[in-house]
Amino acid sequence: MSLKPTSSTSWISRCPLHPVLFALYPILALLSFNISEVAVYSGYRSMLVSLGFSSILLIVFRFVFRDWRRAALASTIILILFYSYGHLYIALKGIVWAGIYIFRHRIMIPVWVVAGLGLMWWVARRSLNLSTITSTFNVIGLFLLVLPVYQLASHPFRSRINKNAAQEDSKTLSLAVGDTPPDIYYIILDGYGRSDVLKNEFGFDNSEFLNTLRGLGFYVADCSQSNYAETELSLASSLNFNYLDALGDHFIAGTKDLSDLESLIKDSAVRRSLEAAGYKTVAFATGFNWTQWDDANYYLSPQYRAGNLNEFESLLVETTFARIIQDSALLGQQDSGSSLYRQRTLYVLDKIDKLSYIKEPKLVFAHIIIPHPPYVFGPNGDPVAMEDVGTTKSDREDALYRDQAIYISNRMQEIVPRIISNSARPPIIIIQGDHGPTVAKDAKTRMRNLSVYYFPGVDAPLYPTITPVNTFRVIFNIYFGQNLPILKDKSLHSNYIDPFSFRLVKNSCGSE
Repeated sequence: MSLKPTSSTSWISRCPLHPVLFALYPILALLSFNISEVAVYSGYRSMLVSLGFSSILLIVFRFVFRDWRRAALASTIILILFYSYGHLYIALKGIVWAGIYIFRHRIMIPVWVVAGLGLMWWVARRSLNLSTITSTFNVIGLFLLVLPVYQLASHPFRSRINKNAAQEDSKTLSLAVGDTPPDIYYIILDGYGRSDVLKNEFGFDNSEFLNTLRGLGFYVADCSQSNYAETELSLASSLNFNYLDALGDHFIAGTKDLSDLESLIKDSAVRRSLEAAGYKTVAFATGFNWTQWDDANYYLSPQYRAGNLNEFESLLVETTFARIIQDSALLGQQDSGSSLYRQRTLYVLDKIDKLSYIKEPKLVFAHIIIPHPPYVFGPNGDPVAMEDVGTTKSDREDALYRDQAIYISNRMQEIVPRIISNSARPPIIIIQGDHGPTVAKDAKTRMRNLSVYYFPGVDAPLYPTITPVNTFRVIFNIYFGQNLPILKDKSLHSNYIDPFSFRLVKNSCGSE
C-alpha cells in the first residue's frame, strides 16, 4: 500500500517559492549581522531590487525550460552564484602563489561562468526529481530566513536598558539665573592616537596641531588612554560618565549582544541632562546607526542624489557578483561607499564651525570617522586610490592611517579657532579619540587616544592621565553645580569576538 502525500507535502513540493526566499536571504542576513550599525530601512530598496531580479530570472527561465519548477531551480542557482561571488572573492583575494594574486576577477569570472553553464545543463536534464528538489530548496530557504528575521524583528526589544538607564543617571543641572550656559562641542575623531603613538608608530609629529590648541587655551592630556578599545563601548561609557559594569549587569564576558549600547549612546545621561537644562542637540550623519542622533533638534546631513547607494547597499554590492562593476569603474559606482564617507566627513568639517545661527545653548555631537578606515583621504584631502580604500589589512595601512591623521589634524587646526571666534560665549570643546589607532599592533597602543579640553573661564581639575569616563563629570562639576566624584581611570581592553571580556591595560606613560 502506498502512502499519498499530505496536502502540506504536496504544497511544498509543487510550489516553487525558493527563488523569493533566496532573493531575500542575503539582504536580511547582512542587515541582521550589521543591525547595530545600519537601520533596517536601508535595506528596503535592495530587497525590492532583488525580488525584481528573481522575478525576471523566473520569467526568462520559464520560457527556456517550459516548466515553473525547473525555472525556479535555475533562478535560485543564479541567485546563489550572484550573491556568493563577492563573499568568496573577499575571502580568497589575499592568497598569493608564486608571487601572484591568483583569485582575481580575471580568474574567478570564467570559473563562475563555467559553473553557471554546467548547473544550467544539470537543470535541463529530464531525469530530475523536481518535486523533491523543490521541497528541499523551499525548506532550506525557509530555514535560512528564520535567524535573520528573528534578529531583525527582536532588535528593538532586546535592549534591557533602553532609555531608563540614561534617565536614572540624568542630572538636574544648576544654572545661574540670567546666565547663558556655554555651548558644548563633543568631537570624536575615530581612532585618533596619542601624540607619542603617532610619532613612534607612524612617523607623524602632530606637535604643531597640539601647540596650536595649547595656544588657544586647550589642556592636552599627554598621557591619556581610552576606557575601552571599541567605539560603541567607549562612547556608551563617556556619554553616561560611568563604566559599563555600572550601567548594566549583563556587560560580562561571553555576551555578544551590543544592542544596549545603542540606547546608551543615543539616549545618554549627558544628552538628557543637558536637554532638561534647555540645551538643543546638534548632530551629524555618521553612517553608523548607533552614533547617528537622527532625532536631535538639529540633525545635519549632506543631500544625497537619488541614484547614490547608501552605506548598506554599497556593502551589499561588495559581497555580490556586482562588485565587478565597482572594481572596474563601470557606471561610476566603483567608489560609492568611499564617496559617502568622504561626503559626510567633508560635510561635518565644513559645517561644524558655522552653527552660530542656533541661538539656544547647544550640545554638538560630532562623531567623525577619521583617521579610522576606510582610507578615503590623502594627507592633503585628496582621494585615495581604490585599491587602498578598503578596511582589510595591507602593508600600506600604517601609511594610509598616517595620511588621514595628518589631514584631520590640519583641518581641525583651522576649524577649532573658528568655532571659538564664532561663538557668542567661549564654548566648551572636547576633542577625543574614542580609542587609539585601529591598526595598533598591541593593546597598549590601541588604548592610547587623543584627549584635549577647552574649558574657558575656569581652573579645571584636569590631569595628564584623565580618561573619557571623567570628561562630563568634570564639566558638570565646574559649570553646572554638580559634585560628582572623579572615578579611577581604567583602560579595559577587549576584542570584537568577546567585547565584554576585559583586560586591564596599565598606563605606563612616561616610564618607557
